[in-house]
Amino acid sequence: MDSVAEFVDPRREVERLRAENARLGRLLELRGQDTSAAPEQLSAPVEPPGLVTMASPTRDKLALFADRFRARADVYAVRWDNARTGAAGWMPAVAGGWRKAMDRRGATHLPRTTEVVPAHLVGDVFMGLYPLMPGNTSATSSWPTSTGRRRCSTPSRT
Repeated sequence: MDSVAEFVDPRREVERLRAENARLGRLLELRGQDTSAAPEQLSAPVEPPGLVTMASPTRDKLALFADRFRARADVYAVRWDNARTGAAGWMPAVAGGWRKAMDRRGATHLPRTTEVVPAHLVGDVFMGLYPLMPGNTSATSSWPTSTGRRRCSTPSRT
């Protein structure tokens, strides 16, 4: 979708669907067909509430975030914007921040801590994660099947 205008107002869509259902019900009545709801349609299925809700304690929300967004704990990324050029991107968070002409090899990367994640969740910090773990592994080996991804073989260049 390229524009906001393509999004449908949910209330209008519900009203449109209700009107369409009423019209179709009248058509069925004209044909002499039963329009009463089937017993299983009389009530919406009741889903159990999620394990974590808006009312859950902060520690439960942070645990959910940590479970869903597994990543390296020894470093996280911060967003940068260059107002002069309009460029933007992500870079590792370092102690004292990045400065021009600093020794990048000697920079001390900041670990993802229990203070950084809540600051990100409330919008004080834009934090990025590095999902590739040390040793070029991921937190779980099931992601290719759960996302439908397949291994791609590319011929090597000589």
